[in-house]
Amino acid sequence: MKTNLLALTLLAAIAAPAAAQESTVNLAPIPIAAPTFEQPTVHQLAAETGLTENRVRMVVGPRSGYAEYRITFDRSQRQFRNALGEERYNDLMAGRKIQLYNQRAVSVASVDVKAQANPVTAP
Repeated sequence: MKTNLLALTLLAAIAAPAAAQESTVNLAPIPIAAPTFEQPTVHQLAAETGLTENRVRMVVGPRSGYAEYRITFDRSQRQFRNALGEERYNDLMAGRKIQLYNQRAVSVASVDVKAQANPVTAP
């Protein structure tokens, strides 16, 4: 009796993986698009909300690293939420992209085309 049970166990151990190998289906990999947006910087969030960069770090970062946390966190968080709006604040805290409205475009360099076309020569 034990011999028959041992033989059936060995047969099942050999046959089960072979049967599973025959029934497996290889699926093509599905590409996952990674998010291509950049998170706003602390400087941009400070310009957007009117808070200092240190206060922005306090609101969006780890809370225990700032001495003034216990005194100013609630007020800073309330000002930060009001400036961004509840929806944009929740999106930012969830890691989603938010639109910044109060950012000024910075002119890095400009070229005066007229001055290059008509160079003035000294006598």
